[in-house]
Amino acid sequence: MISLGPLSPKKYCTYSCPFCYVHSGFLKYKSWDIHSIKQWLHAHKDAYDIIYVSGDTDSFAKPRTELGLQLLESLVAFDVDVLFTTRHVFHTAHLRRIRKLSEALAKKGNTLFGCVSVAQLNHGYLEPKPIRPPLERIEQLRRFKEAGLCTILAMRPFLPVVPKEEYREIINLSEGAFDIALGESWYVDNKGILEKKVFHGMGQEDIVFEESTMDFDDNEDVWKVWKGEAIEALLRKMASEKGFPFFMRSRPAIEWYRKSKKRG
Repeated sequence: MISLGPLSPKKYCTYSCPFCYVHSGFLKYKSWDIHSIKQWLHAHKDAYDIIYVSGDTDSFAKPRTELGLQLLESLVAFDVDVLFTTRHVFHTAHLRRIRKLSEALAKKGNTLFGCVSVAQLNHGYLEPKPIRPPLERIEQLRRFKEAGLCTILAMRPFLPVVPKEEYREIINLSEGAFDIALGESWYVDNKGILEKKVFHGMGQEDIVFEESTMDFDDNEDVWKVWKGEAIEALLRKMASEKGFPFFMRSRPAIEWYRKSKKRG
């Protein structure tokens, strides 16, 4: 997992999603330039078979869109699959570059995975401006698919303030636009920072958290975890009925796609 790192010393990301674990406890990535990132990747080239951009901040949001695309384009040299995730909506010229990148990877037998995050439909404060509305991001997912990418709809994380029927609606609105759907548990700090941002004073009496460390980050904190089991059950049922793959983590999704690609 790589990224452009924090946006500035005072602001981690262009977007300020109130549920995001970077607000507390998460180990922050380094702010490296593209050359330094490539040097690190070369030094660790035997340790990975996919490059994921990015796990901590949106490296494609303004004002870093051009730099983020340059980073993405530079990854063709590593001869592995590439996955990027974003809430940013690209302009047509940028989409043409992404298509060319997908084609360049395909010539090497590799895949470009385009992952678009849509965490809600009717709770705008959870994905505040300058994030573009959910329907625009879903439409971008369609454009990614038209450009030949393997498209991933990321309904991440599941949130207790979003009714499970809203996730059903996200799936229905996105039908035909995604190859894979993802969910994820919500990791919450024990200081109450994220709860205060997300619940906005709403009652939390029925919310049941478990406790766990993060298996996708090296921080040693014990986090409160809300799994959204009813939402997961609904989406698994929809996946079975509609015939789309659904996963709670990226890695099994990638493995599923690779196996299905081999089967032709």
